[in-house]
Amino acid sequence: MNITIDERIETLYSVAFLNDYFLINKHENLYKKKLRKNLQSLKNHKAVQLFDSLSKNYNFSYYRTVEWVLQFSDFPEFKKIKEKADNHKTVSKSKEYLLENFREELIKFNQDTLFQSYLGEIKPINQKVISQIKESQTISELPTYLEKFYGKKLNSYNLILSPLLHSGGFNSEIINQNGEKEVYALIGPNGEIDFMPYFEKNYLETDLILHEFGHSFVNPLMEKHDKEIESLKSKYFTEKLEKYSKYQGYSEWKFVFNELLIRATTIQIAEKHFGNEKVKELLEYEKSIGFELVENILGILKEYEQNRNKFTDFDKFYPTLIERMK
Repeated sequence: MNITIDERIETLYSVAFLNDYFLINKHENLYKKKLRKNLQSLKNHKAVQLFDSLSKNYNFSYYRTVEWVLQFSDFPEFKKIKEKADNHKTVSKSKEYLLENFREELIKFNQDTLFQSYLGEIKPINQKVISQIKESQTISELPTYLEKFYGKKLNSYNLILSPLLHSGGFNSEIINQNGEKEVYALIGPNGEIDFMPYFEKNYLETDLILHEFGHSFVNPLMEKHDKEIESLKSKYFTEKLEKYSKYQGYSEWKFVFNELLIRATTIQIAEKHFGNEKVKELLEYEKSIGFELVENILGILKEYEQNRNKFTDFDKFYPTLIERMK
């Protein structure tokens, strides 16, 4: 597993921080202190203004922002050299010129003397954060846990830690110049200690990493079985679930179902490697945010685990999962 703090993501999220973006984490840390103290003059930078317009008016938010950034080379060139794995537009075709304008302004923002000084100041902090994560004896085992459960392999596992990102994460899939799929999990801290961003081991390893990389195993099945998933909508997508789902950032049923499934498979993997107490903790959390349906799906997943000779990978079990849900 490759573990980094990425300058492209941090440039984007520094712009977002200066724009008071709603997905900036709520924890005070050294990064925020330095941005407030030294970069206030950049608050009116055109990159910040364009981000404000794109995020508020053209749906350039959530995973779309980081997925867009990962298609580009490093600064200062910041040229598009990769493609998204899916065919969905980041913004509508008529507004793509705004993204190009934003790319140009983001280069200027990154190269500004004040921001370059900021990057120099946070470099040793970044190294400390990454060193803390790499001290873990189990983090390198997580790809094996995922591959054993899903019965498949991914080409790469790229963990990007982002000190400004909300307490949670995103999954992104990018096709590189060789036509290979690069899989990313971008995760924000869940706290701070002495103003250092803190990625607590339990939060990071037994939940977020398994969850975000899990999307790369499960999302293709959502697209393949979208009609079957739609057939479950009238039974499960109640007014209550719709309300809670919107609060979590999901509005369309197939994405809600996919998210519930990912949360259930994460718990299933956690049970195997981290024990029943972890299962109780994760399940209680899902129930607390209105995702009680996760428990139903967990019951069905027992059949998958008990019949791995028949279901050699999760792809083969998916139609059975849908039938049991019906």
